[in-house]
Amino acid sequence: MSLNPLADARPIVSALRGHRSAVVLLALEIALTLAVLCNLVFIVSGTLQRARMPTGADEDNIGLIQSIGVIGEDNPGNAGSNLATLQAVPGVRSAAFGMAPLLGVSRAGLFLQPDTQQANAQAYLFAGSQGMNRTLGVRVIEGRDIRDDEIPGLRELFGDDSAPATKVASRQLPALLTRSLASRLFPGKSALGGILYTSLWGYPISLRVVGVIDQLRGEITGHPDDEDAVLAEFGVASEGLGGSYMIRSQPGQLQQVLPLAAKAMQQANPGHVQQQVRTMAELRADTFKNDRAIARMLVAIMLVLLVVTALGVGGLASFWVQQRTKQIGIRRALGATRADILRYFQLENFLIVGGGVVLGALLAFALNQWLMHRFELDRLTSPTVLTGIVAVWLLGQLAVLGPALRAASVPPVAATRSA
Repeated sequence: MSLNPLADARPIVSALRGHRSAVVLLALEIALTLAVLCNLVFIVSGTLQRARMPTGADEDNIGLIQSIGVIGEDNPGNAGSNLATLQAVPGVRSAAFGMAPLLGVSRAGLFLQPDTQQANAQAYLFAGSQGMNRTLGVRVIEGRDIRDDEIPGLRELFGDDSAPATKVASRQLPALLTRSLASRLFPGKSALGGILYTSLWGYPISLRVVGVIDQLRGEITGHPDDEDAVLAEFGVASEGLGGSYMIRSQPGQLQQVLPLAAKAMQQANPGHVQQQVRTMAELRADTFKNDRAIARMLVAIMLVLLVVTALGVGGLASFWVQQRTKQIGIRRALGATRADILRYFQLENFLIVGGGVVLGALLAFALNQWLMHRFELDRLTSPTVLTGIVAVWLLGQLAVLGPALRAASVPPVAATRSA
């Protein structure tokens, strides 16, 4: 046997022509394996990245208390006293009423002009009580934070349902925009001082931009507009609001502080029922529970797929070694070394798998196009496909290694006698 790989490839290609059907079927199996593997890896990696993506809030130190009033029960508490109670618990850094990230924050249309019909952007609207900015722990990167003394009270804003149009137009809240949303609405200039128009609970309001924050996500879907969010605050006092209350503890104290805060709020407000008391870490775990389960299932499918492919490659190689015992013996008798025999089968496998992965790469992109159209997946990246090609090539070499070593161990005399 020659040491030149190209010279070695010629007789291998000629030999493979005699097993055309088996070679084509094996190459197709490898191609389908690569196409499915690349897309599954892409889906799983995207799912895990989303599950780890931060919301921009201080999640490690935020606790949530879902508290609602009971109809017919005497309810001495109100939103203002609830916040004061929570704020007085030792270890609580700040408290607020409002929806936290991953808890169903809805999107709202934002308009640069009050009389236009087409929204300039859709963004997550974090509307909550005074202190929501401090409780979420957002980081202001331009302008300033919202001050409590500039926040209008809830009754002042919405107390009069029959307010005239001039009153409606004056409903204005100070707001913080995320960097992403500021760039989208005010490209090439500062968003500070800008006025946005939207609606809150069905009421038209305006938002005056006082600062830009780094990031804040209402949901994590993997889409670029996840980062488009606006945070606005209103003042609460004697309103009997039920819903989501948040606390932010001192660093590392949430596990001890959250039960104390929930107990204090329940004692101060016995007319309310606390449906859920949990940390944001628990909320995140619940949010991505199904996604993680699907990811584990897809990983199991990938392992099964790889094992089946490896068995196919190894089984065919074993069959060919058995068929070629005479040929191997003759080559060994003519001077071929064990390394030559080993290299022959490895090169043969390399050529078959090579044909399969080339076709598989094309199929992987085609499958991704179909998935993008059907399930709104992102575009498959070339590094993912290249990684899959290398993995399948290595798998083929490992699968054929056993049969190739058995072929290399056939002694020339025994092989000749077997003929």
